[in-house]
Amino acid sequence: MADVEEKTPLHEESLVEPDSKAQFVNGGKEPHVAIECGSGDDVSFTGLGKEELMQYADDPFWKKVRLILLIVFWVGWLAMLVAAIVIIVLAPKCPYRPDQKWFDKDTVYEILPESFQDSNPKAEKADTKTGDGVGDITGIQARLDYLKDVVGSKALYINSLYESDDDRMAIVDHKKIDSVFGTMADFDALRKATKKMEMRLIMDFIPNHSGKMNEWFKKSQMKDGVYTDYYIWASCDPNTNTYPNNWMSVKGGRAWTYDDTRKECYFHQLESDKPDLNLWSADVRQELESILRFWLDRGVDGFHVQNAQYLYEDENLGDETLITGKTGDNYADFEHNQTMNHPENLKILQGWQNVLESYNTKPGREKALIVTAKDDLNTTMEYFDAGVTIVRVTPLSDSGASFAERIETKLKDANSKRIGWMYGDKYSSRLADRLVNPEQIKALLTLQATLPGVPFNYYGNEIGMTDHPTLSPPNKYRTPMQWNSKGTGFSQNTPWVDRNANYITVNVETEKAIGDEYTTLKVYKRLQELRENESFQWGKMSVYRDGDLLMYTRKADGFPGYLVAINLGTSKVTESFHAATGIPKEVKVVFHTHKDDNSAISLSDTSYILDPSHAVVLEYQ
Repeated sequence: MADVEEKTPLHEESLVEPDSKAQFVNGGKEPHVAIECGSGDDVSFTGLGKEELMQYADDPFWKKVRLILLIVFWVGWLAMLVAAIVIIVLAPKCPYRPDQKWFDKDTVYEILPESFQDSNPKAEKADTKTGDGVGDITGIQARLDYLKDVVGSKALYINSLYESDDDRMAIVDHKKIDSVFGTMADFDALRKATKKMEMRLIMDFIPNHSGKMNEWFKKSQMKDGVYTDYYIWASCDPNTNTYPNNWMSVKGGRAWTYDDTRKECYFHQLESDKPDLNLWSADVRQELESILRFWLDRGVDGFHVQNAQYLYEDENLGDETLITGKTGDNYADFEHNQTMNHPENLKILQGWQNVLESYNTKPGREKALIVTAKDDLNTTMEYFDAGVTIVRVTPLSDSGASFAERIETKLKDANSKRIGWMYGDKYSSRLADRLVNPEQIKALLTLQATLPGVPFNYYGNEIGMTDHPTLSPPNKYRTPMQWNSKGTGFSQNTPWVDRNANYITVNVETEKAIGDEYTTLKVYKRLQELRENESFQWGKMSVYRDGDLLMYTRKADGFPGYLVAINLGTSKVTESFHAATGIPKEVKVVFHTHKDDNSAISLSDTSYILDPSHAVVLEYQ
């Protein structure tokens, strides 16, 4: 009988060599292969060899597979490329957004520091010379929340804080804070607080003149070195009524005053305590530039150049042209071709703008140079040509038969550049006193907030403050801010100037507290919010008028447009705005000065009725 090979039972674990990879087991019902993976680190996997790969490479089946995959890849790639191009071409483009600076977006709030907020505690014996009853820098800082959150202004323009000897314009030291307002430390604290709140700070720059108590003038009186020519001096003899020329002062009388110390006359465009600086002197120009740099280094964001129209005079002191039929006794009797809007004014403004530009070291640090041109359009354009950032004008033009026509004229003339729209300042009447009907104040605030340019709000206009009825100019325009009905909001001490008696009803506290949602202050705040829309920020303007109804559109490409309609007449108007202005028929009311009206209307079916002294804003696509 043949030997039979001994087999390992299936239920027993097979013993194999450590490097074995597989065993053929022929037990049980069917033979099978038992594979054992080695536990050592020497296990390796060997790929196909070159000859084996070539067998597959030449295989017709795999050639077809590779070709199909290659075609699928390139077809897919081209399809994605075409799809991307179609999306780029056909997809709606993002609307254009200009690079707006802070002075393109923010409403500027103008503060007369002595009348805004006094931080001094109640004194047993108040003394305005030490600041009791006089607004100050710390008081302004205490009201920053009101300015940013209630009024909605992120830019403050603070009138002169400099040491002076009268109405804050006869400057004694351009680099020193007047003690009645506080200290330089107070100013630095205010600037730090405004920066933290992302607010901008604009100051006065007063280069036309100084005060007689200024050290420059005292040295010029004595003919002390370079200071000899810091001012405009000329020989004269008041006893014989002999003067250098026929120049008159803006404030009345001759523009020349005899000085007993120097035995000559000095020139002054304004009052005799404000001698004009001689900007023909390189030393004076250098002094003025150093003043700008001093305040720029302290973080100031911009300057309003006071009296920019008077900076230079004819160097040869030539006579002004007498208007035919005039006597020559008054300032208005002359064409001021020698003392006003001299061509050199524009050159020096451009130089100062260059100084400010040197501080624009990165986005967000832009500086603004501002001047006021009032109602002079030609000079306004010249200022812009000189590089001035903002030119302040009033929309209340003197040209036109009706109120609406006068405003229409100004808007059409000034629909360009960066206009600063202002309603008065410390030298002129408040908005409420410029209107025939005080009810028009909300309508005029609507105009100011929705025009292209920069609104400048003189403190108190947002609550409808008025001129003092009995005080003389300019103090009648400078009464204390009316914070509450008790009259104690401004100061715990007797104010430096009388309050307007209407503070009992016209004040911030009352405007905020009463249930009426259409108080002047609340309307003003909503206007600032409305102004944030893109079309009001940089949209183009088209102006229309139908009798006393003033209309204009604001539209930025890619954003909703707006029609602003203001009834400046004394009776209701019914208007189909679509027919008058060509705006789409489907519109929505987004703002009204006097009532809650947020309805969507069709101008093809409805004519809008607007009451006198009311304003409405319609939104359209």
